[in-house]
Amino acid sequence: MYSLSAYTLELTGTSYEIGYKLGSIISENTALKLAYTRTLEGFGPNEYQEAILLFDEWCPGISEEIAGFADALQVPAGQIAYYAMTYLRPRCSQIALLPAMTALNKPLLARNYEFHHQLEDFVLARTSVAGKYTHMGTSTMSFGRDDGCNEHGLAVTMSACGFPVGALPFMRAPQLKGLHFWAAIRAVLENCRDVGESLRYLQEMPIASNVNFMLLDKQGNAALFATLDGRKATRQIDPTTPEQFLWATNHPVLSALIPYEPQAAVHSWQRGEWIAAQLEGASAVTTEELKSMLLSPYPNGLNCPYYEDYFGTTKSMIFSPADGTIELCWGGRSENGWQTYDLKQTFADTATPVQMRMERADKMMFDYRPLA
Repeated sequence: MYSLSAYTLELTGTSYEIGYKLGSIISENTALKLAYTRTLEGFGPNEYQEAILLFDEWCPGISEEIAGFADALQVPAGQIAYYAMTYLRPRCSQIALLPAMTALNKPLLARNYEFHHQLEDFVLARTSVAGKYTHMGTSTMSFGRDDGCNEHGLAVTMSACGFPVGALPFMRAPQLKGLHFWAAIRAVLENCRDVGESLRYLQEMPIASNVNFMLLDKQGNAALFATLDGRKATRQIDPTTPEQFLWATNHPVLSALIPYEPQAAVHSWQRGEWIAAQLEGASAVTTEELKSMLLSPYPNGLNCPYYEDYFGTTKSMIFSPADGTIELCWGGRSENGWQTYDLKQTFADTATPVQMRMERADKMMFDYRPLA
C-alpha cells in the first residue's frame, strides 16, 4: 500500500495572483520546485518565444499566471517547465451518457485516469480567473487541466488516442507545433459555454498531442473529438440521435482516424469492449452503477493498480453538468471515499490522506492487436 496526500485549492483573482499563490505553495517543496523549473533539451529561447505566442492566442492569461508563479519561485519565467512540456500520456477510460439513459434523466460523464502516482498532481482546483469562466477540475503541472466542468454546465475529460505524444524521450515526437491536451482542456473550460462552442474552438486550435476529448453539456449534447498526429475527427450525439452514449479508452475509435493507427493495446481494446457491453441497451443507469464500473478491477471493470507500469488509477470521477458537481474518488479505491464538490461553493484549501494498492501488470496487457 502506498500513502500520499490529495488537495483541494481555491484559485481566485487575476492570472498573476493565481500563479503567485501556486508558486508560493510549490516553493515550500524543494523537489517540486526543481521539477517545475527543470530545462528540457531542445527547448531554447526561440521555442520559448513561439510558445508565448501560441499561449497568448489560444490560452490567454496563462503566461501571466506563469509570470506570477516564476516570481514566487524567484526564477525567470522561461525556466518554468510547463512551457517545454506543453508546447507541442496517460491511459484512461471515459463515458458520456445522455439524459435518456440515466436514472435521474440528467447527462452524466464518468472517467478513470490511469498514470504513474508520482506524475499526478493529486489536486482538484476551483479556478476563477478575472474575465474567464469559473471552472473546477484536476490539475496537471498546476497550470493545466486533465478534466473539469465550468459555470455554464460544460464538462470535458480526456484519454490518450493511440501512442502518446510528448516532450519526453520515450514518447512519440509531435508531428506539428501545438498545445498539449492539458492546455487545450483548460482553454475550453475558460472560454466555451457548450459542446458546439467547444468543437469550433478545438477545430481551430493547434493540438500536438494524440487525444480523445469527451465533451458534455447540461443541455444533453455530447461529442467525442479526437486528434491523431494533427488529424481531427468528431462524433456528436444529442437527445434526437439513436446513439445515446459515447465511450473512449486509449485508441482511435472514430473511423476517420483508425487507418492512421489501426491497432490498440490489449488493455485499451478490452476496456472499450467491456464498456460497450455494459451499456448497450441499458437504461436508467445510476451514478452508483457508474461508480461500480469505475472501481471494479480490470478486466471486468476499469480500475487498474499498476502504477509502476504507468497504468494505475489515480482518480475516478462522475460529472453532472446540469448540477455543476463532480464526485471524486482518489486512488481508485472505495476506501478513500467519494467526495462531492459543487462549483457554486468556494473550496477550502485542504489536504486529504490517500492510499493506493500497488501491483505489477501482466505485460501481455500492453501488446497490440489490430482494430480491423
